[in-house]
Amino acid sequence: MLGRSKRPEKAAAVVLAAGRSTRMGADNKLLLQLEPGVPVVCRAVEVGLSAGLGPVYVVTGHQAGEVRTALNGLDCRFVHNPDYAGGLSGSIRAGFREAIGKGASGVLVLLGDMPFLPVGAITAVLSTAVDMPDRIVQGVHDGKPAHPVWLPAGVAELVEKLDGDRGVRSLVAETGKGMVSVEVGIDAAFDLDTPADFAAAQARTVKSGN
Repeated sequence: MLGRSKRPEKAAAVVLAAGRSTRMGADNKLLLQLEPGVPVVCRAVEVGLSAGLGPVYVVTGHQAGEVRTALNGLDCRFVHNPDYAGGLSGSIRAGFREAIGKGASGVLVLLGDMPFLPVGAITAVLSTAVDMPDRIVQGVHDGKPAHPVWLPAGVAELVEKLDGDRGVRSLVAETGKGMVSVEVGIDAAFDLDTPADFAAAQARTVKSGN
């Protein structure tokens, strides 16, 4: 939990877990087990829950039933994106719409394939969001995009313009809308796309014991 750390009121988290993980080969990377009984997506959602926000919404798509089963017992809500094959943007829109429609002031966007996202990265982004409530807040490392990303309710029109496999950052550049970047460290840039990434993640899990 983030305890007394600053964070926007009525904030929700959205975990994107709809992709086909084509670079991983035949396996769905979200369902691969970092250790016995602990799939990648489970660890990623646990990170989201640790933020202590309002609802944690998980956007499903590819193998939705299997993903829901993997998350059995965790306090999250599910949003299905039937157009998951169309790219990342559809999942962002689906999760954002659901959360804002239920009264959230904004959403913290997390990726289902980032099991090692530091709580400190979440703290940094949410704290900045409190100080700049109308701005998108992007976690970065060494000047490059990382996670998480904070999307306030006021950028709904921008989110609806997303298409294909593009994140919000691309539209910010096109429209000139302001965005704040916050350094969040190297672990906030580590996701699992390839078998080599997963092997490194397994080795890290064994070494750290968690």
